[in-house]
Amino acid sequence: MTLPAPIESYIDAFNRCDLTNLGKLFHPQAVLVAPINVQVKGREAIVDYIACKARGMSIEPEAVAVEEDIVTLSGQACCPAFRVRARWHFRIVHGLIARLHLRLVASMQELLPLKDAGYGA
Repeated sequence: MTLPAPIESYIDAFNRCDLTNLGKLFHPQAVLVAPINVQVKGREAIVDYIACKARGMSIEPEAVAVEEDIVTLSGQACCPAFRVRARWHFRIVHGLIARLHLRLVASMQELLPLKDAGYGA
């Protein structure tokens, strides 16, 4: 699977918890939409949100689709307490992430460990 460069860099920086390089991938006025429909606006706020909410998590990519400036990545969001199927929708503008919408695509049974691990509370 060949990933567009910004997506490959995002996964690499996210998985290494490299917040400095992760931040460089976002447009200054980027928007992140989290699975619980929380919108985070601005590069610095997004990096802070990821540092707080995604500590210890990693992304295991499984498939990618590209249509114009939209990249859809399907895979697993993983941490020590759970693994859950997810889909990341990226809008890329001038090589930077302008919008990232993360959606969980798991069944209710697959989502229960998130509640037990304290997510979504």
